[in-house]
Amino acid sequence: MPVAEHLTSIRIEETRGVVREREPVRIGVPIPRGMVADALDCSLTGPHGEELPHQCRLLARWPDRSVKWLLVDALVSVAAGQQFDLSLWRHPGGGTPAPQGLTLQRSGDSVLIETGAAECRIDARSGGGVPSVRFGDEGLISGGRLVLRMADGAERLPRIRRIEVEEVGPVRATVCIEVDFDLGRSRASLFLRSRLSFFAGTAVVRQEVLVRNSRAALHPGGVWDLGDPGSLRFADLSLHLACAQPVREMSWSIGDAGSGQRGSWPGVVIYQDSSGGENWDSPNHIDASGALSARHRGYRVTAAGARGPEILDEGDRASPFAQAMVGGGWVAVTVEGFWQNFPKALRVGRESLSVGLFPGESAAGFELQGGEQKRHVVWWELGLPRQVPSVSALRYPLQVSLDPDWVERSRTVPWFAAPTPDEDSRCTGYVASIVDGPNSFVRKRERVDEYGWRSFGDLYADHEAVHHRGPKPLVSHYNNQYDFVFGALSQFLRTGDGRWWALLKDAAQHTIDIDIYHTQEDRAAYNGGMFWHTDHYKEAATCGHRTYSRHNGGSGYGGGPSNEHNYTSGLLLYYYLTGDPEAAAAVRELAHWVIAMDDGGLNLFGLVDAGPTGLASRTVDDDYHGPGRGAGNSVNAVLDAYHLARERCFLVKAEELIQRCIHPADDIGQHKLDEPEYRWSYLVFLQVLGKYLDLKQELGEMDYGFHYAREGLVHYARWMALNEVPYKAVLHKMLIPTETWPAQDIRKCHVFHLAAKWSALGDRESFAERAGYFFGRCLNDLLSFETAYLTRPLVILSVYGHAHAYYCRHGAGLQRDWKHDHCFGQPAGFVPQRARVGGELRRKLRMARAELVRLLRDKGGSLRRRSPGSS
Repeated sequence: MPVAEHLTSIRIEETRGVVREREPVRIGVPIPRGMVADALDCSLTGPHGEELPHQCRLLARWPDRSVKWLLVDALVSVAAGQQFDLSLWRHPGGGTPAPQGLTLQRSGDSVLIETGAAECRIDARSGGGVPSVRFGDEGLISGGRLVLRMADGAERLPRIRRIEVEEVGPVRATVCIEVDFDLGRSRASLFLRSRLSFFAGTAVVRQEVLVRNSRAALHPGGVWDLGDPGSLRFADLSLHLACAQPVREMSWSIGDAGSGQRGSWPGVVIYQDSSGGENWDSPNHIDASGALSARHRGYRVTAAGARGPEILDEGDRASPFAQAMVGGGWVAVTVEGFWQNFPKALRVGRESLSVGLFPGESAAGFELQGGEQKRHVVWWELGLPRQVPSVSALRYPLQVSLDPDWVERSRTVPWFAAPTPDEDSRCTGYVASIVDGPNSFVRKRERVDEYGWRSFGDLYADHEAVHHRGPKPLVSHYNNQYDFVFGALSQFLRTGDGRWWALLKDAAQHTIDIDIYHTQEDRAAYNGGMFWHTDHYKEAATCGHRTYSRHNGGSGYGGGPSNEHNYTSGLLLYYYLTGDPEAAAAVRELAHWVIAMDDGGLNLFGLVDAGPTGLASRTVDDDYHGPGRGAGNSVNAVLDAYHLARERCFLVKAEELIQRCIHPADDIGQHKLDEPEYRWSYLVFLQVLGKYLDLKQELGEMDYGFHYAREGLVHYARWMALNEVPYKAVLHKMLIPTETWPAQDIRKCHVFHLAAKWSALGDRESFAERAGYFFGRCLNDLLSFETAYLTRPLVILSVYGHAHAYYCRHGAGLQRDWKHDHCFGQPAGFVPQRARVGGELRRKLRMARAELVRLLRDKGGSLRRRSPGSS
């Protein structure tokens, strides 16, 4: 009988001093190529070798069809403060099927889930999107509903459009319900997706509620302020859990921030109106009129009384759960990120529990902008009187992490290097300041109160406020510039530090929900795109996180999503680590945006010329289609989508853009790359070439496209070796000479490492030397600035700082001369659609003018022949 092989360990840490029983944990595990043939070949054991309730699901394959990313779900019991390792095993020929602790049956419009502790039924005909739940012999939840209340007080109920079983296994099943709201004659629409996850042996339900305004914004003049006609305004959106019997007693707890009570009030409301921080009234929280949307600091707990609401408790920051005693049991509920995503409310009444996702207790009401969405996660649970609710602990979930050496060995994360004692401590210490010390991003968040449902998860762009002088800090939003999600994920995988996980999870969810324009009703250049960071050195004002505000502009001001701000790699890695389907959908959405914006047949010019627009490859101006971050980010996005979906159209688009923007025989001097203010980002493009070459090697495709890109990369690296100098040496060329310029030198280090990897033997040593030189200069020059610890340079180093260590270990692995028989011809410049159409129209106008002149000449001759004196 084949012997099981140990693959890797998964670290579990309990950090809140709470006993956990069968708590669900989930993490994606990378697997080296060729090691595991099928997800069913894997099993999971606990610290003493005991098999744990678990399930494994395939997320990605290598080209040889072996498992590349494996999503592992488990139910874990942990003592307070305990930490230990779980072991992942491979069973050659297939493992023993895990016992079925969970069953799911679908019949017509209803789904029945039996967990072993509860029976849950979802019925499409109810229209509520919330299951009825039987616990033991008693029905405790008779169902529920999501209710939308408009500003005029009218209630709108959801209509279920689709119920889909997304996954089902031995320990976890997920059902997705899609609904929309009938808003009458209004053109506005509201889409809602509810994902319910059930777990074997428990009566715990995880419900993720996504709400989206799928309409386009009108953005007159290219500005995107609140108050846009495409926005949806409403007063309340709440999730109601209807109790099968009257509530006889209720209790609540605030968590670490305060106390709790038990009693028999007619009803209790826990309401968080603002963050509760020192800057709770920050101008970050203004509405369309510029008025502050928060009314008081922190939270209040009120109970219904004979003389009106009675305040039972109040304070700054609540992480509450509420419990209702019903029949012979209880129902408990909590919300992830309660105070951070204010306003929020938990309510317990005589007949129901409800969660104010967008609570009517807020005096300001709500505006969901066109193409904007927001997700909330609610945990609810049923139990017997003497049982302690698990949802109390789920407010602070277990920390789960991977072995960094295993991640490096898997070769699944670009330039990932596990930390070693010989790394440059200046670099590791600098990057670690993101989570520790006075410059940590959590501390920066407090300065402008980067909280609330629209802002939480974004970073404070403090580099924009260096020269600001005023009574309050300038509010500027980072919007995932330079892919902080990827940088933070890399650092989490390197360290296992839960502080990195908290930052990256919140940043990823913010990016997916707020920074992406979720509509298909606008122009192709904008639909599904990512918004820029907000304006340089100006207040975000009323644009939220959408770049351009009417308060900052003048003539010719404005715009929209652009190819130069399109970051997908962090979202892809986040999907692999979490299995979050919304992250995968975001990567596809951003890649399809690249293809659509470049499709000349999707606009009016397509009537004349349906060829590529050039919007996917431009950088800085419409006429530049050489190497730059616009094209680089576009290529990167479609490469990520190819990794995700293995659809050839994405790889074809990547190769089209690469061959449009560079050539192995380019006259590089024509691009004026020595003018860094406008051309520095050619480095981004060359970095992405390295990613493309890695993919082609992984696929075994050493074809025309591979050699074209490889020779193009080496050609530009040779130019760099002769011409590039550290940015600090040429700061006099910059309009604004900041600390970010030397931080960008880390890209030169990266490009030289890539060139050394893909070059012939003669160049390799010199390229490697230049890589080391720029790594050292980057750190020395950056740390010489007093402003070195601002957000932007920290992010850049979090993404690329450890690449030097990786390539020093692995960069010389390819020893080839790269001979081939391909002929690449000579460079041919790309002409964008507007210029082509303009040229065609001018050509036709010249032809028409010539024809008119000919006709007039012919007409004149005919008239002279017919004049009276001509005979």
